[in-house]
Amino acid sequence: MGHSPLPSPAFQIGLMTLLVFLAVMGLRGEGFMESAELEAYDWSMRLRPTNTQPTPPITLVSITDQDIRTLGHWPVTDGVLARALDVMMTHHPRAIGVDIYRDLEVPPGRQELDRILEAHPEILMVMKFGKIEKGGIPGPAMLQGTDRTGFNDVVVDSGGIVRRGLLFLDDGTNFYRSFSLLL
Repeated sequence: MGHSPLPSPAFQIGLMTLLVFLAVMGLRGEGFMESAELEAYDWSMRLRPTNTQPTPPITLVSITDQDIRTLGHWPVTDGVLARALDVMMTHHPRAIGVDIYRDLEVPPGRQELDRILEAHPEILMVMKFGKIEKGGIPGPAMLQGTDRTGFNDVVVDSGGIVRRGLLFLDDGTNFYRSFSLLL
């Protein structure tokens, strides 16, 4: 006489929780919830408060269209790049990140650029991950085998949105750090 034909309320709640969990995980595993998850992530990023602390002392030096017109060609020669890096080094930066692929020599001035790179370990260069025949671009020959080149590859989600940055990549033989992580 005191037994109900239905299972206890705690059992019913536990069973419903398990069924909802399995349904959500099944839908998520099949990719049906991806767009909702990405939309929720984007919404949460928009709700973040803006940074109210002072910005760190970072200086961005860029090569503009006007600079290219003044020089009369692109890319800038190794000598021009070396002189620019040499001037920047007079300000004693902790790091200089050069986001210009420099796998090929751009004469004149390769020896000057190599000398600057050798003398200043705080200068980091960029590379594109992968084998050359598959679109990879190595860092400068002077920096091969050092930890002073980082990849700048990104993952683009459907819709052309970059939501995450890679920190490390491994090609099965070598381990690489991202350019941003090096900086």
